[in-house]
Amino acid sequence: MKISDELLGKDVIDESGDQIGLVDDVEWDFESNTVKSIILKEAGISAKIGLGDHKIVPYEHIATIGDKVLIKGRVFKKE
Repeated sequence: MKISDELLGKDVIDESGDQIGLVDDVEWDFESNTVKSIILKEAGISAKIGLGDHKIVPYEHIATIGDKVLIKGRVFKKE
């Protein structure tokens, strides 16, 4: 199974415990064969009505990946 398939749909939580989104896509660096970043879609009511933003979290800001993806701080940029 591909790494991106395993990540898609996982909750993304910041270090204060707030859910900031769900994994929507994974950016892959084919030269180094590593994950560059994950793209999140905003969770919550705004996402349900189509107003949620997509955010990009660089791989170096990911603390752990398990049942949920935990990130260090709130360092991401909007797509």
